[in-house]
Amino acid sequence: MRKILIPLISLSLILSGAGCLGGGGVQIKPVKLEYWRIDDGEEAFAEVFEAYTKLHPNIEITYRMFRAEEYEEKLLEALAEDRGPDLFSIPNVWVASWRNKLQPMPEETAIPTQMVNEKKQIVTVMQKSKTLSKRELQDNFAEAVVDDVLLMSIPASRDERPEEKIWGLPLSLDTLGMFYNKELLRKADIEEPPSTWQEFQEYAKVLTVKDEAGTIVQSGGAIGLASNIRYRTELITAIMMQNGAEMTDSNGFAAFHKFTLESQGRAYPPGVEALIFYQSFALDHAPNYSWDDYLPASLDAFVAGKTAFYFGFPGDAVKIVERAPRLDFGMAGLPQVSPTKKRNVTLYPVEVVSKKTAYPAEAWDLILFLAREDNVVSFLNNTKRPTALRSLINDQIADPDVKPFVEQLLTAESWYHGSDWQKVDEAFGIMLETYPTERKPDYGWILTAAAGVVNSTVR
Repeated sequence: MRKILIPLISLSLILSGAGCLGGGGVQIKPVKLEYWRIDDGEEAFAEVFEAYTKLHPNIEITYRMFRAEEYEEKLLEALAEDRGPDLFSIPNVWVASWRNKLQPMPEETAIPTQMVNEKKQIVTVMQKSKTLSKRELQDNFAEAVVDDVLLMSIPASRDERPEEKIWGLPLSLDTLGMFYNKELLRKADIEEPPSTWQEFQEYAKVLTVKDEAGTIVQSGGAIGLASNIRYRTELITAIMMQNGAEMTDSNGFAAFHKFTLESQGRAYPPGVEALIFYQSFALDHAPNYSWDDYLPASLDAFVAGKTAFYFGFPGDAVKIVERAPRLDFGMAGLPQVSPTKKRNVTLYPVEVVSKKTAYPAEAWDLILFLAREDNVVSFLNNTKRPTALRSLINDQIADPDVKPFVEQLLTAESWYHGSDWQKVDEAFGIMLETYPTERKPDYGWILTAAAGVVNSTVR
């Protein structure tokens, strides 16, 4: 295995004492770092935190875990009141809009570090280290990561020029996949989960069971609406991209409602075709009908054995096992429009440093330490998350718990870098449950409205 990631290059070590902190000519102060994240408990970091504090005994890490539904509010309140964490994680779709709250990665850090010298004495040295260059970021991490974290700075004045900075690093890279109920597939004599959307719609028809009144009692797949579909925006985005739509143009403005050069001659733009396909699963007069608004939320329906297919991310596997330990389920890659032109979508946490921290060097040093190949493995093993590092992909493909998601990493894309993801997510939800009318019989205006919302958030 190559140990090349996030190298500590051009090290400069300044002896600061032997066997104790604060010796020599360098004053070493105790540092307390507060670290906030969603979902993952502190046990996921136990090994790597222990390793880090052995190297830096003057640094104390306080870790806090939050529920997703409370996280943003508590984080914003804490930052506004200057009691926020030193480092924290945010979804990749927030990074661009949070730059004014973040401290970008410095070119170099200087951190007191305990080492063993040539006399086999434990000494504390001030270790100066180069961090991570743009080239190293591109070489080491999946392309989607580069698109999300390598962004221009926001000038504080007219005289200041924007610079390209690295604003965070991920420990994992989650892609949207498909969970399937093995028992329901066996009863329907379906041996393997679908790999294409053509297969999916065929299987969904077979797996959907209705009562005499036409009410769905067993869903063939959780897709077609917005209100009770957990990752509706990610799902429709994936289908749009697979069908040939480009989500944005080179300036970040919406393009998913338009024809592309390759789609000229079609009856509809590829984004419109994707929307028509998606909605067909929730129309009671359509052949694909397999979902409705009276059904539970998609994850709840899957946990209860009420739907054969659920679209989610790797972290959902833990939730499913906790809530339904006897459910016999499997995981597969997202169905594709074309097996030879795969396109996938991401939604993953990025570790960032607060602009208000008193310890930016230490906070960034911790993130770099956590993200290193030899250190991040324990986190990935503890959480069953896919790697964000190219060098670990082949190793993780051997693990059936993450294989379907890892196989999608190099075809995963991240498209939104605007200022208000929540607003865009809500607009996509409206789009998914808006249909042509007698006055407006075409679909184009539905996507155009959503595109307008996206563009209103692009700076």
